Amino acid sequence: MDFLWKETLAESFEAFLNTGDDPREAKHVYLNDDGEEIEDETFKWMADRILGGVSTKKPTLEHFDERITFLNSIKNDIAGMKTVIDIGWLRVHATPLIKELQNTVTQWIDRYTSFLMDNTVAEINNIQNFIEEVSTGIKVIPDAAESKKEKELLMKVMEHVRDVKMIRDRTFNEIEPMKQTIMLLKKHQLKMDEDFLVKLENSKTALVDVSEKALGPVKEQILPLQNQEAGNIKQRLSKFNVQV
Repeated sequence: MDFLWKETLAESFEAFLNTGDDPREAKHVYLNDDGEEIEDETFKWMADRILGGVSTKKPTLEHFDERITFLNSIKNDIAGMKTVIDIGWLRVHATPLIKELQNTVTQWIDRYTSFLMDNTVAEINNIQNFIEEVSTGIKVIPDAAESKKEKELLMKVMEHVRDVKMIRDRTFNEIEPMKQTIMLLKKHQLKMDEDFLVKLENSKTALVDVSEKALGPVKEQILPLQNQEAGNIKQRLSKFNVQV
């Protein structure tokens, strides 16, 4: 228990976080048909869009659980201390000290739980913002790719389809860890303003829907326009080569 006054919360928590790994620093590769390692860009793509404002260097959820459980046990021990202690002829009223210790350990617990909560909320919000951005961006598809405005609109739609393709699977992989985090926080009786399990499930459903739309009918609808624009570029290159 002496760590409560021998260590600073900021330094202790930072040291705790540094015991974990950071997926941003990890090597993400896959093997091609020849068995060669190829850089997998999907994690970085997902991290740029979904993990913005999220601290990724951290220990496992199990380590958080162990630490929070330990701190709660300290809090219970403090609550069970005698408020009046007789030391020989001297009677000590320990209530002020006990309250101070309880406030201190509560601050430690809050640092661990709020870190997990803030991370999870930020990631859910990022997913929802991405879904909204893509949903809006693929609503209008040009009928042709002749004018500058039509070409710019086509490029925007193509970018949204590309983004969905690049980050979809990685983002789905983030859902279960977030769910486990919320369940852990519920286990430790953290009060929440919203039902984040429901919010997370709704986000997952919306991501499925927008992904299926973007990679299905929208992709099929813009394919002829992409081919047309590719043909136009080839013609311009051909004319340029003749002139040269």
